[in-house]
Amino acid sequence: MQHQHDMPIEVNTNKVKDPVCGMNVDPATAKYNHHLGDTDYYFCGQRCLDKFKASPGDYTRPAKVRASCCQHDHGHEKPTPLAVDTGSMDMIYTCPMHPQIRQPKPGNCPICGMALEPDKVSLNAPPDHELTDMTRRLWISAILSLPLLVINMGAHIWPGMHSFLMTPASAWLQLLLATPVVLWCGWPFFERFWQSLKNKSPNMFTLVGMGIGVAYIYSLIVTLVPQLLAGLMASDAMPQIYFEPAAVITVLVLLGQVMELKARAQTGNAIRALLKLAPDTACKINADGSEQDIPLSQVQVGDALRVRPGEKIPVDGVVLEGASSVDNP
Repeated sequence: MQHQHDMPIEVNTNKVKDPVCGMNVDPATAKYNHHLGDTDYYFCGQRCLDKFKASPGDYTRPAKVRASCCQHDHGHEKPTPLAVDTGSMDMIYTCPMHPQIRQPKPGNCPICGMALEPDKVSLNAPPDHELTDMTRRLWISAILSLPLLVINMGAHIWPGMHSFLMTPASAWLQLLLATPVVLWCGWPFFERFWQSLKNKSPNMFTLVGMGIGVAYIYSLIVTLVPQLLAGLMASDAMPQIYFEPAAVITVLVLLGQVMELKARAQTGNAIRALLKLAPDTACKINADGSEQDIPLSQVQVGDALRVRPGEKIPVDGVVLEGASSVDNP
């Protein structure tokens, strides 16, 4: 936002932050407040007020990372938060779909299985190790699954390929190709599958783990000990194996994970680009009328600030004096 005239503008910030969710609240119009010690606290909604009353110490310690109440229930009940690790609170990770899940380290949501992400966007983007790992698994699984597709789909085109498909040699070849795809490339899905069972919270990875696991284990039994299924077969022909579906499903789910992680990374980059538009400093007008450039983090509620021509407005506030025009993109 650029100012086009030379008339300075003084800005006075008159809003305070909700100590629970961090939203700006106007004390003059706030419906929810609570007096604690020598301080009045103001809240954006009843849910934040209830959280503060239940555990005020969690929101008054200076180094505490504030919780987010992005979802205001307006009287509706929310799911009971699951117990999480209470280690270092320097960075809090949460689930985009279930904001009640909060923990001080990366991991997966125990409800839906999605990867947790930081609840606050920093200007310096950390390396996305999960995207790198999932991309590597996707490429390896795709390379190993391509021959499986050729063997199984080719049997519908070339008669010779169909004859080979029904031989033990074909089963062993498919086993060698599918095993690293299922057991290594698809291992993160089995971890989330097991987690969903432990938490009694079925999700997408419950179905993925069951589908891939059953197809692979059945095919493994048919290949290694076919005599166990001899009584179930109507003929002496080799039973059908499903290494190829197990591998291809793994590839498709990995592709979906990579696309999702890339989309989330692009969203984070867009938010960081917006954050970089904010100035690093503000011009504070002291009580004696002198001016001082201070870091934006040191601006307090009630400070009088001067916005010079051509500068960006550093904070929300009320114009006290002066006139100008502002570019509002």
